[in-house]
Amino acid sequence: MMTNIIPMPFKGAGASREDWLHFDVLLGLTADLLPVVSNLNATISPNSAMQGLGKTPSQYNGNRQVVGFSQWTRHQATGQDIEKWSRDPDYGICLQTRRIRALDVDVPDVDQSEAIRDFIAARFRLPLRARSNSSKFLVVIDCPGELYKRKIKTAHGIIELLATGQQFVAVGTHTSGVRYEWGDGLPDEIPTLSIAQLDLLWADLATEFGIEAPTESIASSKAQKLSDVAQNDPVAQHLMDKQLVVRTERDGRMHVTCPWESEHTTDTGDTSTTYWPAHTGGYVMGHFKCLHAHCEHREDAEFLDAIGYVDPSLLAEFEAIADTPAALSGLPAETPNFKFKVEPAHLFTQHPTPPWIIKGVLPRAEMAVVYGDSGSGKTFFILDLSIAIAQGAEWRGIQAKKGRVVYVAAEGAAGFRNRLKAYAHEHQIDLASLNIGVISAAPNMMEKADAVDVAKSIVYSGGADIVVLDTFAQVMPGANENSGEDVGKALAHCKGIHRATGAMVILVHHSGKDSSRGARGWSGLRAAADCEIEVIRSNDDRAATVTKLKDGEDGAEFGFSLRTVVVGFDDDDDEITSCVLEHNEGGAKALKTKKKALKGDVQKLVVSTLNDMTELGGGVDREELIDAVASALDHDESKDDRRAFRAKRAIDGLRDAGVLLANGCKLSVADNV
Repeated sequence: MMTNIIPMPFKGAGASREDWLHFDVLLGLTADLLPVVSNLNATISPNSAMQGLGKTPSQYNGNRQVVGFSQWTRHQATGQDIEKWSRDPDYGICLQTRRIRALDVDVPDVDQSEAIRDFIAARFRLPLRARSNSSKFLVVIDCPGELYKRKIKTAHGIIELLATGQQFVAVGTHTSGVRYEWGDGLPDEIPTLSIAQLDLLWADLATEFGIEAPTESIASSKAQKLSDVAQNDPVAQHLMDKQLVVRTERDGRMHVTCPWESEHTTDTGDTSTTYWPAHTGGYVMGHFKCLHAHCEHREDAEFLDAIGYVDPSLLAEFEAIADTPAALSGLPAETPNFKFKVEPAHLFTQHPTPPWIIKGVLPRAEMAVVYGDSGSGKTFFILDLSIAIAQGAEWRGIQAKKGRVVYVAAEGAAGFRNRLKAYAHEHQIDLASLNIGVISAAPNMMEKADAVDVAKSIVYSGGADIVVLDTFAQVMPGANENSGEDVGKALAHCKGIHRATGAMVILVHHSGKDSSRGARGWSGLRAAADCEIEVIRSNDDRAATVTKLKDGEDGAEFGFSLRTVVVGFDDDDDEITSCVLEHNEGGAKALKTKKKALKGDVQKLVVSTLNDMTELGGGVDREELIDAVASALDHDESKDDRRAFRAKRAIDGLRDAGVLLANGCKLSVADNV
């Protein structure tokens, strides 16, 4: 049993570091802890809606003014939070009653208060928090499950069950100026009661002390509770303010307009996209769910970004800045050492232009992504680039800056070995003269230790200007490529390699199922890249296109083909072959048009109908084409007529693919279809 004696008296209005550690480490309540400003002399920010100090979750802003803790019911504290809060002696401890519940006896009558205390103590030995200048007290229990606020009205006050969505001050100073106290010191453990035990105790208290029937928000006013939940959920409020709520349900969920509605392939009505406010549907933090296949893997953060939601708690630190007087022009006042400085435009324009490794193709930056379908030739393309860099040679008429390359052959060391041999034989170069190093294993970029080991190995071997990870999928085994959390973790470790070595990290990756939507997996991958290159193939023709360049113009295209060559013989004297890349003048646009096959009977019907209609000369009006295609489709009279919708979807898909050409409102079939 731990002692609760603190060697030195604590002089702050809030909680001591030992108090924070007690609730954090000993009781294991980290996630449910929050700060409350207990210094009753503190100043409330004029921008805050707070009515008083010391009772609800709160914190200081950058101007040391008190502001409410925004969305505290959604917050789950971390060890870093506790470390920060425990350093401020003005911060008391609030405990959210998510799992630890409290019976709050708000009875100022001494006799009745003592009677209730004795009544509870006769049944359970529970930790008790009180204060010296009042008969009011509360006791705490550990009672997991779905519980909501309950209330018993007594002759002299109320008994309240503090449950989900509520909190109490565990350590700190009451608004009357005295500190809260625990009967036997801070509790070393909190007894667990089942919901059945709690219900029995509650019924007994109501029978003994109640003067009217007890109330329970979930039972007698569930609709109001759910309404309160929505009102207290800032995301729900944002959805309503933006008029994105289509309808609501009695269980609290809100059916909303999906931000990617235009990309849905079918129309499933008003209930296909749903938001559950915090503490409804079993979701503590709130949750989005869309039934469409296109959206089913999207995370809550993606939905929040798409609807334009900004967490109000992120803005708390900005309140004080707005009141800070600006420096007077012309006066050389002391300039703080800001990380992000405002620079005069004329000085900004004098900065040197961003450096290139291969101008217009590869910037000297943090990360690039090269992606394409299996068999598209993306590995041969990046090897061709890498060797040009290692030699400092001209590549496609552009001088490459000489640098060292480290190639992580994670998907097949033997195949990469043969590609190197083929290149060396074809171009008559000595591999020993190439400044290229190879890692013939697959590090796990989900593990920080592996990423650190790769970085150390690169530095120890002589450093690098380019690090190629081939492929990205192979260096994040078991991870979910559609998860921002998983991919973000791998990317963070890739950025760590860049910071340790200074090298650009190039990720060789696969296209998604629909190659027109870019690289496979999480959409944030493209946003994280400084450069993105797509490699496509149509029969024997291939092309690479720079599809993104942060500090340059994208769109550059480089055609190439692969030629099979013999690199040796195996033990049975059979040929071992690989390929070498040959440059040509082909481009990606023509390949994409050739590559795009017609998908399904409706698209085929569109093309044949349009060909028939254009024999009369000129293009065809889009609406006329929709009517013609729709009338040619079969229709089941027992179902809704969706023929026009199917025709529109097919026409728009063909136009996006370059199969149909638009001239104003007129459509025609591309020449090479």
